[in-house]
Amino acid sequence: MNLFLKKRFPIKIFVFTLLLGILITLFHVYQVVVSKTVSANIWSESPYTSWIGIDGFDFSAIIFFFLIPFIASIPCSTLLRQDINNRFFIQLKIRKSINNIIWSYASIAFIFGFIVISIPLLINLTLLFAFLPNVKPDDLINLNLLIIHKNTLFVSLYYNHPLIHAILSILFASIWGGLFSLFTFTCSFFIKNKFVALCSGLVLQIVLFICEVCIKLPDSISYAPFNFIKETNGADVNIYITGMVTILLFLYCIVMIICGGKRSVIL
Repeated sequence: MNLFLKKRFPIKIFVFTLLLGILITLFHVYQVVVSKTVSANIWSESPYTSWIGIDGFDFSAIIFFFLIPFIASIPCSTLLRQDINNRFFIQLKIRKSINNIIWSYASIAFIFGFIVISIPLLINLTLLFAFLPNVKPDDLINLNLLIIHKNTLFVSLYYNHPLIHAILSILFASIWGGLFSLFTFTCSFFIKNKFVALCSGLVLQIVLFICEVCIKLPDSISYAPFNFIKETNGADVNIYITGMVTILLFLYCIVMIICGGKRSVIL
């Protein structure tokens, strides 16, 4: 990162956001361990069948994945807007080109959106290894999970290499954290109010969720991020639709940064 961005990095806000995500995932670990112990069912489970990315019923799991757009956007997505409002951006233009500055802010928005999602998920999965046995999931014993091709990508990888499948799931959710942060970053070009800009990613999540209810794809394939960024989902998923939505949002952010970024900071 450039020196000026290191100086502007909001470390307290980043730590607060990271702790918020970690607390939600720790609460999930507590609920999992207590529920399995009370039911005397702890030895029939494993981290792969109980971690937050595969738990579709626990409130903490639902709230974490629903709030990913907001959590990922808090640290750095509106940093450029703040610097435009407080005139610090004028000082930066003396030292760097506008394009260089904008892409530096965009990179930091994506990177720290990725980080604040990946670390809580990694902690959740890792901690469960301390309480649950490290055994591979079985398609008969764990039939209650209903992990099938309709609601889970790469099912065979899940049963043969569950750790790799879980890590890929964390990576994908974290990438979407970065994308949501980048989307909020592009919205901040045109929205001067910091809180409204921060909510733009969450609004996108809600709008896509509502659109999915009203406009259904063939076979009811989900295109709302909330329904496909987890390891297993409560809706039907498809690798092509999932990939297409991811690429479209990425391309939208790139186009907005190229076309809208320079214009917004000049104005």
